[in-house]
This record gives sequence, C-alpha cells and structure tokens, in this order.
Amino acid sequence: MYDKKVVVLAAVISLAFLVLFFSAVGPIRPALGDDSSSEIVLRFSPSSIINNSKVRGEEFAVNASAVGAESLHGFVLRLSYDANLVECVSVQEGALLRAFGNTITFYTIDNSLGNVYASVNMTSSGAVVNGTGSLVRLTFSVKGVGETRLSFREVNLYDSAGSSLPYVTVDGYFSNKFNFDFSMPLVLFVVTLVSMFLNGKVENKLKSVMEERAFRVQDAVLLVGLMSVMIYVVVFVRQITLILMVLFLFAYSMLLFIFTYLFSKNRWYIGILPPAVFILLYAFARDTTVWAFYLSNVYGLVFAVLITLYMVGLFNWKTTAIFGVLITVMDIVLVLVTGTMVQAAEATRSLSLPVMVSVPLIPLIATGEGVLMLSLGLGDFFFAGLLGIQTLKKYGRRFAIFSVVGMIVSFFIFEVVLLNYLQRPFPGTLMIVCGWAPLAVWKELTQRKKTAVGNRPVNEEAKV
Repeated sequence: MYDKKVVVLAAVISLAFLVLFFSAVGPIRPALGDDSSSEIVLRFSPSSIINNSKVRGEEFAVNASAVGAESLHGFVLRLSYDANLVECVSVQEGALLRAFGNTITFYTIDNSLGNVYASVNMTSSGAVVNGTGSLVRLTFSVKGVGETRLSFREVNLYDSAGSSLPYVTVDGYFSNKFNFDFSMPLVLFVVTLVSMFLNGKVENKLKSVMEERAFRVQDAVLLVGLMSVMIYVVVFVRQITLILMVLFLFAYSMLLFIFTYLFSKNRWYIGILPPAVFILLYAFARDTTVWAFYLSNVYGLVFAVLITLYMVGLFNWKTTAIFGVLITVMDIVLVLVTGTMVQAAEATRSLSLPVMVSVPLIPLIATGEGVLMLSLGLGDFFFAGLLGIQTLKKYGRRFAIFSVVGMIVSFFIFEVVLLNYLQRPFPGTLMIVCGWAPLAVWKELTQRKKTAVGNRPVNEEAKV
C-alpha cells in the first residue's frame, strides 16, 4: 500500500522535527490578547514574582507599565497590595513619560491600607506620549509568607485636552510560599507507562514497516547534529515557519494514518479518516479557545505516544545511551546557555501546532494573568518513553517501572526548584535523565557483578 523505505525515511524526518521542540520545561501564562487593540494595556513587569527565597526583609521591584500608549499626557493611579505580606518602601517615576519631556510627579504610600497613589503629568500643555514603557517603579519589602495580587484600583489616563483614554488592566502577582505540582509529573508518568504497555502489542506489527532497521551510533550522532542546526535555522530564518507547518502536519498525518491503517486490517479508507479530521480541525479551529486549551493538548498526548511507539524500534540499548547523552547536552546548551531552543519555540508559537502539552499546576496558582500552567515538549515525552521501553527490553518490566518512577521523582524535584526559585525554561531531558541514569548504571553494575561471580572458577580443596 505504501513504500516501506519512504515510511522509514518519513519516520526519521518526523522525529527530527518533533524533537526540535524537546522544549524547555517552563511555566506559561495566557497572552494578553490582540496587540492591535486601541486600548492601552496597564500591567506589571515582571508580571509574576514567585520566589520562595524572598523572606522577611528581602526586597523586590516591579514596574507599573503601559503597553501601546497613544496620546498619553498624564495619569493618576491607585495601586493596591496585601499590606500584611508586603509593604512599599519607595516609588520612582518610570521612564516612559520622562523620555518625552519634563514632568510633574506626586506619590503617596499608605502601607496601613496597602495603597500607593501616583500621579505624573507632562509640564508642556501639548506634549503627549506614544509607546510602551514604565509609568512608575515600586520597591516592596517582604513582611511575611503568602501570595498577593498587585492591582490597578483607580485609573485615569488622559490626553493633552484632559479627555480620558481607554485602557485595560492586568494584575501582577507576588508569592513566596512553597509551591509544587502533581499534574505534569502524573501526565508524564501515565504517558510513559502507556507507551511501554502498548509497545509490546504493536511492536510486531511495526517491524514490518520499519524493515528491522535500527540506528547506528553515527546515525544517532548525526540526528542530534541535524536537530541543533535546524533549531538555529528556525530562529534566524523566519520564513521557514510555513515549511515547518507543512512538515509537522505531514508527520502527524502520517503517524495517524499508519497506526489506523495497521490496526484496521489494512483498510486505507479507514486509515485516512483520523488524519483528515486532524487537518480539518487544525485548519478551521486552531485560533479558537477549544483548540488552544483542549484539542491541542489531546493531540499532543496522542502524538507523544505514537511517536514513541513508532520510533523506538530504530534504537537499541547502545544507541539509546549515546542519543540520551548527546540530546541532554544539546538541550542544556540550547536552553540554559544560548537560549536558542526557547527562541525556536517562540518563533513557531503562532502556528498553534500541538508540539507541547500544557496543563495547569495542581495545586492551582492563580496569577493576575490567569492560572499558571506548565508546558512540556513532545520530545521530552518521547525521551522518557524511549528510556522506559529500552529498559523494559533489557531488564524486564519490574525494573523498567522502577526506572520510570525514578524519572518522575527526579522530574518532580527539579520542577519544585523551577517553580520556587528559577521561574524560567529548563531542559526537560536533564530532569528526566537524572532520575533514570543512576538506576540504569546501578543495575548494569549489579548485573556485571553477578555475571562475574557466576563465571568465577571453583578452586580445588588443598590436599592435606
């Protein structure tokens, strides 16, 4: 029905482009909306400060900023906060109005009620401000442990004629309480176990497709090298995003067709239905909330399992170990050192492709911009599934499940650090491999020791 060599080549292409988004694990927040809106957006920068190390006496600063200001001559603000948790110690004029001319300023701090009053006005009667920048800069001192909204309560933005300007506000958020999350570790655990369980059921069917092929060491090295190159291409050649969309849609549709075709007893007319539905939903619903929050995540989870099942047959224990080391090193460099991986993900975010799975943290963290969510790339799901299935083949089911538990515990610990102290993208591969590698090394050494003891010659008893 299809050429097997073409399918194998397509599988490699699928992996290369999907694992591009090995994507940094990190918190994400809802976008502010359409940048073309005529309303001025008032928000805090940074929008959220979540840091458990901010204890009593520690200070932090935020800017109350205007995004997309037009014809702004002056403003009056009342900003509020929880006075039991923080107190404002200083207020300074921001850079936005000052960059357009001289200003008159007035500030009042009321820490008993948790209010800051700020007023800034251009001295020249005809002067106006257009652009984005800080209106006022606030410095707070921490008094206790907890969370608080930083809110715009009373706002008046006006032009040179004294007429009010339209605006929308987005609250800020501060928390120094201890945060953790169960949702993403649980999702990763379930997806990995499902991949391991299904692999035994589909492996024989897929062998005919893969033609018993497997990656050699040089193939694994070449694959990681190509992924690194492609990440830089995505960042620096913006016009490639359309090509990426076509490749992703082809890869996803191919996976859906092959699995449906194989398990519908080679009925092609049934095999084309899932990819057709996927393409139609992507074409007509990708700009909707239903796609962004639900369908994209559902398809992301489905593809995470299908990619793992389809690609795991190309690896053996040796190439898995080499691939794991190289991809982790690449992930660390491109996320923590150069940041290129994060830029690549941002460059393709507008495509709304299901390359990541995003779930709300549990327990929930409700910031001023909405519920805080954590995102994990499909490549990380594939990586965990690859390690789990290869461990299953080499050491059996019990130890494989034990190794998956190790991955999840490691992921959970890293995630706690990420949520409480870093608040930045982080290499998911490192979070996973740190839980798997020590157990795999321990098991390998134990096996070798048993083998050495079993092969040791028995000495004859000394004659008396």
